[in-house]
Amino acid sequence: MAEDPLKQAPARVFLAIPLHDIFHQEIKSLLGPLGREISGVRWVEPQQVHLTLHFFGPVSKKEFEPIHLSSKKIASLFSPLKLSLNRIGGFPSLKRPDIVWIGVAESSGRLLSLQKAIQGEIQTLGFKPEARPFLPHLTIGRVKWKSQDLEPLLAKVPFQWPTPEKTADHFALYQSHNLPEGVHYEILKTYPLSKKT
Repeated sequence: MAEDPLKQAPARVFLAIPLHDIFHQEIKSLLGPLGREISGVRWVEPQQVHLTLHFFGPVSKKEFEPIHLSSKKIASLFSPLKLSLNRIGGFPSLKRPDIVWIGVAESSGRLLSLQKAIQGEIQTLGFKPEARPFLPHLTIGRVKWKSQDLEPLLAKVPFQWPTPEKTADHFALYQSHNLPEGVHYEILKTYPLSKKT
């Protein structure tokens, strides 16, 4: 018998594009200097970096199958995406950030269309759509000392923006695990962007 992909119920799940394998060298070359130069930030492990498309929060086992089938259907309607990393930023800002992130650019508009399609589909399943405007980004750090201004420090880190475009050919359903050493993200299912161009 196959193991239940939801290790606990309710499970915290979300849809995202895994980007570590695609931008492995770029993320590594950025996170290395950041970890050495800037203290008071919990930097994300490079292999955990992803572009969130929708966060469901806690879901029950019975809700998992409709999410899976809807995600599979949406993925079949989209072809692979050409993405680049274009800047570093913070929420609410780099002057007093809680979160440090890398911006993601996609010139055709299909990334936004994918995110909107997901938002529309999840509403039919009874989930609330994301209220905030979609800002494609990768969370790379969570700030422990909220009062520090990171803008001048980040400006000293050598990095060439934007990066060359690379192809993302799938998104995934993740489960979030809160562990003593921090949050860990596990991929439960992957969904190829399989529409032929």
